[in-house]
This record gives sequence, structure tokens and C-alpha cells, in this order.
Amino acid sequence: MKKIILLIPALFLLIGFTINRIIDKKVEDILKQIDFSDEQAKNMIWSNCSYSSFWYPNPKDLKNIAAGERAGIVNSVGNYVKEFTKSEDFKKHYSEFRESKKPQEPEKPKTMDQMKDEQRKSIKQGIASMKESKSKMPKDQQSMFDETIKMYEQQLKDLDDPNNPMFSKEMEGYMKQGYDHQMNDYNQKLAEWEKEYPANNANPLIKQWLTKFLEGSGDVDFNAKTKVKENNRTIFAKPEYESKSSLWKLCFRAGKETVSAGRSFAGQWMKELK
Repeated sequence: MKKIILLIPALFLLIGFTINRIIDKKVEDILKQIDFSDEQAKNMIWSNCSYSSFWYPNPKDLKNIAAGERAGIVNSVGNYVKEFTKSEDFKKHYSEFRESKKPQEPEKPKTMDQMKDEQRKSIKQGIASMKESKSKMPKDQQSMFDETIKMYEQQLKDLDDPNNPMFSKEMEGYMKQGYDHQMNDYNQKLAEWEKEYPANNANPLIKQWLTKFLEGSGDVDFNAKTKVKENNRTIFAKPEYESKSSLWKLCFRAGKETVSAGRSFAGQWMKELK
């Protein structure tokens, strides 16, 4: 039974599948057993590909799958994944994902005149509000608003003071310099974004995903010993193996046969993407 269960992760070492095009009876049977919908399947493929993750459904419903068919099932599932990455649905997901990763262009700074006009409008609104509040108060309490109103009025005069450093040509120059620096940084990030996420081409994203699988599964010790602790938790006999990545441990549970098939499929796919 344990060996059969170890088959399950192999189905998803290449992460995901789709029932959009059923071309393999074995995979179709698996989909039925785990009661996985078309939408769930597509979302799993895209989620794992876009974030280079390796999630797979709960394997408890797949215990009856024959253990001797691991390599064949890996290839079948791999083909489903590949087919979905060529679909319009996948391309739409990629386009939206690409746009979400696009760096945001910095806002162009306002001119000093624009800033003064906005400040003037705000101050006048403040004065009007204070005067309205003052008019609603008893006569003996209205004077407490006068100081604030005078402060606003002085700020209004200061806006047109040619010596006001906040609205000087020098300040405008500093703001432009800051904006130019932000634009240089933005243009650099934009170029990196266009390289990492080229328009209408998800291949770099797929290659990144496959590369992570190939690198993470290359040194798995399939002969590693395990032991059961007092709390019935199974751990590796070698403490250093406990710190291995979740992908490494997934491959260990899947077994050498399934991982070898997965690596072979991924390697061939990488060549096709080049």
C-alpha cells in the first residue's frame, strides 16, 4: 500500500494537468478518482507554473492506482501540462500575470504654479470652513477662531512671496532631478520586466519552473533511511535531510522511477522551449 501511495506525487512532479483535452484513458480515470473539475485542474497548472511551486491534490483517493505504471502516467500528465500551456486560456492567464508584474511608472511632478494653485484652493477652503464654524458659535466664543483664520490668511500671502523657498525655482529643479532619477530606475526595471516576461511568450516562465524542478530533483537520495519518532512522525535518519526542500522530499516519496521519468520529460521539454 505504501508503494502505491508513493506513486501519487509523481503525477504532479511536472505540476498540474487539464481535462480540457482527454487523450489518455489512464489520466482520465485519475481525474475521476480525485473528483477534480476542469476549472480546478487549470487553476492548479497555472498557479504552479506562475509561482514555480509543486502542489498536488490530496493523494488519499488514488491508492488503487497500479504502482508499475508510474513512468507512463508521468508522461501522460506531462503531456496534459504541455498542451494546456499552449492553450488560449493559459495565454490569457499569462498576459494578466505579466501585466501585474509590470513596474509602475512614477508620477510626473507638478509645476510650482500647479502646486501653488492647489495649495491656495486648500487654504481658502480651510478659511471658509473656519469662518462658518465661527459664525455658528456664541459671540463670546468666536474669538478663539480668529488666530487660526489669521494663520491661514498668512499662509495664503506666503504663497505669492517670491522668497518662499517651498515654491522657488531651485525647489522645482530638485523635484525634477528626483523625477529623472525615478524614471531612470523605472526604465531599467521596465527593460528587465520585458526580458523576464516577454509579450505573448510564456516560455521563460515555463523554463524557470522546469529548471527549478530539474535542479531540485537532481541529488535526491532514494536510498535514504527513515525512522519513526515517538509521536509516530516519520523522519529521515540523517538529520541534514530534514532541512531539504519540500520538492526534494516530494521526489524522495515519489521514488526513483517516477522522478527519472519526470526529469526526462522536463529535460526534453526544456530543449523544445529553446
